[in-house]
Amino acid sequence: MTDYTFETLNDKEFEVLTVDLLSKEFNTHIERFKSGRDGGIDGRFFEGSVENGVVIIQCKHWLKSGIKALVAECQKHEAKKVIKLNPSRYIFVTSLALSAQNKKDISDAFSPYIKNESDIIGNEDINVLLAKHPDVERQHYKLWLAGTNVLQSILSNDVLGRSSFQLEEIQEFLPKYVRTENHKKAFEKLEELGSIIINGEPGIGKTTLAEQMCFEYAAQGYQLVVVHESIIEAEKIYNPEWQQIFYFDDFLGSNFLSAIDAKQDSHIVSFMKRVNKDSSKRFILTTRSNILNQGKRLSEKFEQGNLDRNEYEIRIQSLTEFDRAQILYNHIYFSDLSEDFIQQIYIDKRYRSIISHKNFNPRLIEFITDAIKFEKEASPEDYWDYIQKSLNNPKDIWRGMIQTQISDLDRHIVIAIVLNGSPISEEQIVALLINLKESGLDLTSEYPTIDNTMRGLVGSVLNRNINKDGQVNYSLFNPSIADFVISEYLNRADYVAKLISCLRSFHALSNIETLSNLKDQKFNYKGILESLLNFEVSSKLNIDQYTLKLVEISRNTSIELKDIIKKIIRADPIDLFDEFGMRSLVVFQLAVTHNLLDKDDIYFLLIIFKALQNADFDDFKEISKLINLLDCKPDLVEPFKESFICFLCEEITFWASEGYDFEDIYYESDIEDQYIYDYVENLIGALNCDFDFDDKEIEQISSSLDIESIITHNMEREAENERGAESYRENRDLDSIFNSTIDPIDDLFNRE
Repeated sequence: MTDYTFETLNDKEFEVLTVDLLSKEFNTHIERFKSGRDGGIDGRFFEGSVENGVVIIQCKHWLKSGIKALVAECQKHEAKKVIKLNPSRYIFVTSLALSAQNKKDISDAFSPYIKNESDIIGNEDINVLLAKHPDVERQHYKLWLAGTNVLQSILSNDVLGRSSFQLEEIQEFLPKYVRTENHKKAFEKLEELGSIIINGEPGIGKTTLAEQMCFEYAAQGYQLVVVHESIIEAEKIYNPEWQQIFYFDDFLGSNFLSAIDAKQDSHIVSFMKRVNKDSSKRFILTTRSNILNQGKRLSEKFEQGNLDRNEYEIRIQSLTEFDRAQILYNHIYFSDLSEDFIQQIYIDKRYRSIISHKNFNPRLIEFITDAIKFEKEASPEDYWDYIQKSLNNPKDIWRGMIQTQISDLDRHIVIAIVLNGSPISEEQIVALLINLKESGLDLTSEYPTIDNTMRGLVGSVLNRNINKDGQVNYSLFNPSIADFVISEYLNRADYVAKLISCLRSFHALSNIETLSNLKDQKFNYKGILESLLNFEVSSKLNIDQYTLKLVEISRNTSIELKDIIKKIIRADPIDLFDEFGMRSLVVFQLAVTHNLLDKDDIYFLLIIFKALQNADFDDFKEISKLINLLDCKPDLVEPFKESFICFLCEEITFWASEGYDFEDIYYESDIEDQYIYDYVENLIGALNCDFDFDDKEIEQISSSLDIESIITHNMEREAENERGAESYRENRDLDSIFNSTIDPIDDLFNRE
């Protein structure tokens, strides 16, 4: 008979096992109750009448606490629950081993509801029942996989020492493992094809999945052969008479070129074909997605071997919210965290913010629940701050891949996309590759093609997206990549500037400007801008929107801009405006300020009149600044004011309706003329213009405000709100029904 300790099961899994087992033993359906509302009930069934024959089952795992604490809990708290429940029969189950005295103490605590001590079920009793009902044992995979007899039978096989050692390590992780849909699908593919390549981003759990699959096969009698260096190791141990599972973790390594040079690709493809023809063999390989993609790109054998059908990629998106919850719960439950630290995760249901965090992955969860990393140096009160910092900036997840596992060129591309702050089109990537070569950042011997370069990155650190028009762009595989890159590289001002100058992206300039305004980002923003401007001055590339955006974001610093303005205004001012429109106004302001253009040049009149034709509110601000610098200011003030008044008259009703200043107006009598007048004055003041608007002009704008439209808008909004309130009232009863069913994640984490 198997002697299970049940230490691989968490408390919720132990409850499920107990109910399944007793359902078989009593040959009846047993109801299960969510732990948060159980009030001392983990299972219930009826003997005889519903009114007088209720049987209640209560489970207590309590391996960590021990028998003394369990008996005390029964006497002080659980007994009170049973009195309230008043069952006709009470069955108490624990995973702890019980002596005769232990059973008597528990029976006394629950008297008279425990009819006899056989209704107190301890470790030995559960093992007897499992031997009697092996189908229940088989359903609970963590149980039978961790059984001592299973492990002994595995180790009795003639396996390599390191393979047996790895089995022991795999078994140690078993309690924390969660069988998600990934396990099921990967297992099905392996059974179908005989070989599987599990790939994915770092930290997603590909190695853990592979190891647990290996352990499951080993438990079925397969000999585990762990390959470390070369597939030749597996070929030497291959035995046609045995069931064997071969496991090659990170089979291409970080240096895929050396693996291919050593003909590893040819050997692997051949070995996979051999295994696929032998029903007694299985072959599991793991690799990072980017390495696999580069390997396929550079190896004809991989291409010819049609490895795509053997691939199984794990993506964080394939984990459901409940999968994430189980992963977190198991890591907490089986961790060495003290109770004070664990409690920090439960405060205000903080576990939910971990589960839903954009940077969630299993490796990060293992990291933040590892007590050794912080318990000796931090207090429980510091723990939540530590978790948040780890989630918000998981450097240790991406450091290895970004800094050592991809080529220099690939690293430049990834960092450039991060700096861009948004997806990059395929056309931009092509230009980036050329500029990286010209700048000296790319030291490879040949100009790389986009297909060869991007295939190695897609699926591991980048996503390839195709929109409805067939246009291709590339984005980050995981947002936490940006967190790492920004924290690690943004302070390298010269390097960042060189990359942005190669990318020449309007978005990249906007992104670093935004980052510079964030309180938690400290980097040499001015140094980056100075380097970018120097690159731009010396560049032979034509002036474009990127150049003008660079000037625009630099003008509010103390950086000297005269040289770049000189370069820009070599073009005819009229042509410059015709090509770049409103963005050229900042250049003209700076050119006049630095005495690079005459204040009385006649072409400014034409530029201003052109600008006024299609200006929006922010454009009027820039136009007014330029007018203030010119000698022809008197000739431009009136045309400016006429255009601005016309613009404001067209927009003011919409702005007033959508804003908050008039949201309480339902009748014309609710508003006074002075309120409208003040509103218009505030709008003009926001223009930051030196031109005065007289009362007549303000009245003209005020009269264009359509109060009737604002009232109609407010009434429609109010009606919509009332419909929403009515809907809420109609559904309040439904809400109470839904609320009576505990959310499965909250139930999992419930500690009552």
